Amino acid sequence: MFLGCAWATIAISQQMVIETVRNMSYAKSDHRVPLRRIQGTTAVFFQSKLSCDVDGSPNAYHPLDDRLSLDVIESAGGKRTGDRPDGALLVQPSPEIVVWVGGKPYIQPDGEFKGFYVSETTMQNPTMSPIDPTRYLDARHTQYIVLPGGMAPEAKVGDLAIVFDPFAKTFAAAVYGDIGPTSESGEAALATLQRLGMSATDGKSSPGQLRDDLFFLVFPNTASRLEQAEPWPHRQSTIDTLAADELAKWGGVDRIEAILKQDPHGGSIADSGADSSIYDELAALRKDGLVRTFEFALPVRCVGSSPGRLPCAPEIVEAAKAGVLAVAQIIESVELSKAPASSLKGMGAHLRRVSEIYRRFPVATSDVLEGVLRETARCAAFEARISNLQQRIALNRSKIVHFFKIVSTSSSTKP
Repeated sequence: MFLGCAWATIAISQQMVIETVRNMSYAKSDHRVPLRRIQGTTAVFFQSKLSCDVDGSPNAYHPLDDRLSLDVIESAGGKRTGDRPDGALLVQPSPEIVVWVGGKPYIQPDGEFKGFYVSETTMQNPTMSPIDPTRYLDARHTQYIVLPGGMAPEAKVGDLAIVFDPFAKTFAAAVYGDIGPTSESGEAALATLQRLGMSATDGKSSPGQLRDDLFFLVFPNTASRLEQAEPWPHRQSTIDTLAADELAKWGGVDRIEAILKQDPHGGSIADSGADSSIYDELAALRKDGLVRTFEFALPVRCVGSSPGRLPCAPEIVEAAKAGVLAVAQIIESVELSKAPASSLKGMGAHLRRVSEIYRRFPVATSDVLEGVLRETARCAAFEARISNLQQRIALNRSKIVHFFKIVSTSSSTKP
């Protein structure tokens, strides 16, 4: 429920009450991420995914070839011919993401990153030239977070922040460095993901994109502390010290874990109750070769070894979608006589079990139309294709057997 300016309170313990201040949007979904705080305090927090942002890096975007840059031009609002990495630009990158001069995107004329655009961040040094890449935060070296525009007015650009990984039990100190679209929550600089130990190498890789459990904590009215500590550019070591100090005053990692334990808004799905069948299907998808690998772990009973991090709901849904895509390819191969009909064995059962996964996580599936899940309907349509295909194959076999019986009978009656 969208709460607007009203506050919802959830009693966590006798000592701690959490207020939901408002709900923020979630990328590509009707999911709403609650922005919350502990009653009597000013720090705000939320749980969300963690996608990788490279804005502010001098090699973030390239006008000619996405393979040269840290991210694709689409992330800057541009578009290439045929969506090829080296396609001609059909749509120029947005002036909100790269610097424009004289009515067109500015390209660095010299230096280490000659030929690249100058990428911007909201946090910048206004005394420096707009075409100087060092005017902006460098996502490769400065740990910052991105908040959706207008969704967290309590926080101001430059405020200190923390991103906590509930599984790895690690946190990264950061600064609120960039304002993003209102449809997106849970973004942070490349350096932030790397500090958390994630395998991010550029903006094209977002290992936390399908998680929903990363904990973002922002300390309003702390930008002045950073400004007073040292002039631009602010060293990461200074951000680390100041943000860790704010975290300690707020209650530290212990308080984060207390919130996550008693009132989680996301996280790994336990292998218990009705959800056990979900892991049965994920294990079956991998065993049957429909999905080769997962970026998360399966329970010990499924793999016989020590588990790692069990998946969040969005990860489960994406794995299920990958399985359905593999089933669709098998159906097409049989229809084109490129694979034997025996390939369809068990595929209907997979589709039915995946449909149950979609019903279990409708928000994570994020494809709801008028109360009906399109993905569930797609599974039903594929299952119908399998049934019709099997019927046609059986009918053709029957006709072939009948033909050979006639031929055999005719041959035996000849004098």
